[in-house]
Amino acid sequence: MKYPLDKICIKSGVFCPSCQRKIESSAVSEDDVRVLRALINLEEKLKFLGRKGEYVKSINLINEIIVLVKDGFETTEITTLEKELSNYMDKKVRVIEYASDLKRLIEQIVAPASLLGINKIWLPTGEEIINIRVSRKDRKYLAKSKEQYETLIEKISGMKAKIVFE
Repeated sequence: MKYPLDKICIKSGVFCPSCQRKIESSAVSEDDVRVLRALINLEEKLKFLGRKGEYVKSINLINEIIVLVKDGFETTEITTLEKELSNYMDKKVRVIEYASDLKRLIEQIVAPASLLGINKIWLPTGEEIINIRVSRKDRKYLAKSKEQYETLIEKISGMKAKIVFE
């Protein structure tokens, strides 16, 4: 797996000037460093981690950690990685395959709820809002943490998000 920081720096906790710059510029957060350390420690146990994929980012929510990865993990590998990371970090972890297509990415975030569609709304102030339409029957999957999901989508996309049940 490709990482944004050097493996040696992550393992030791002492960062070279290049890695230190990435941390200071907020390109890599402290949460990212904790997840990266866990991934490197799991590489020996999970052989597929060493061969493919790229770490993108992790987002720490109140009750779970969302880890974004790229490049061709199979569903079984993602499930295994979620389970092992959850055990290692003592917190629920969801691994989502990062996609440049916003609809596909949001589909993975709100799963198992079914996504009806995504609309972009332009306000007179020049601000863009993503209106995410989810089936009313799937409200039970998102009802408690609707605001958390909206915040997560805002952090990933950089645009304000609003989830609407239809």
